[in-house]
Amino acid sequence: MLPNFLILGAQKAGTSWLAAHLGQHPDIYLYPHEIHFFDKDYNFARGIGWYETHFSRAGNRAAVGEKTPDYLWANGQGGEGHLPEVHHHIRRYLPEARFLLSLRNPVERAISAANHILRTGRVSPRFSIDDLLIGRQKHLLAGHGVLEYGDYWQQLEAYFSLFREEQFLILIFEEDILQNPHVGLRKACQHVGVDPSFPFTQVEETENAYRYSRPRLFLNYYVPFLRRLTRPVDWFFPVQKARPQRTTLEALYARYAPENEKLEQFLGRKLPVWSSG
Repeated sequence: MLPNFLILGAQKAGTSWLAAHLGQHPDIYLYPHEIHFFDKDYNFARGIGWYETHFSRAGNRAAVGEKTPDYLWANGQGGEGHLPEVHHHIRRYLPEARFLLSLRNPVERAISAANHILRTGRVSPRFSIDDLLIGRQKHLLAGHGVLEYGDYWQQLEAYFSLFREEQFLILIFEEDILQNPHVGLRKACQHVGVDPSFPFTQVEETENAYRYSRPRLFLNYYVPFLRRLTRPVDWFFPVQKARPQRTTLEALYARYAPENEKLEQFLGRKLPVWSSG
């Protein structure tokens, strides 16, 4: 069995929350982990049969899906085995699938992604978030698509060249998940063809909310094999996520402005929650 819907992305935009709640619905089977079949060369090489095994427990549910936010990065030139032709692979095997997207203010999404890269020890915590986002060390994030993932319109255009626009539901994270989560869930249910009146529970709870300590940032980078053992450090030395300086924020808002304008035109709605204020 193959899925008939995918949560495509975006990273750091509430997709874990969306997947966790849709998984409550009795008519939805949603695989509990990111599979990374279409976007990772080492998984795609395993073949479509390997992918199908992930849905063996779906039974006769009307909607069968999975969430891998990296699928959205069409034509992305990243490391870690990312396949830029991810959208073509999906078109080959799932031409009639429905797609769910949650898009977040790309500036805030980039900041969250950069903090995630820092927390997981993939770059040295000696560098400031400003240097990593727009400064001398920005090359360290290039292979992770930290900035490029926020070029939503470029990615949507790539998908629209292969799929019909009506196959896509685009939710705005700040409006359809944070402010009106029940509305967002109803829209998602309607899009994948299940009863939207299902009473979801714990809708106001967040997913993946975890705070790292500064000592652990260094431990994760310099001794990554001890990553699990260092988790208790966070309880004694909690630290807030890094925030960029004003000049960095202004540069990021300027970078994304043309892409955001194209997306607004397509959606037929303004996105004031994505404004620099």
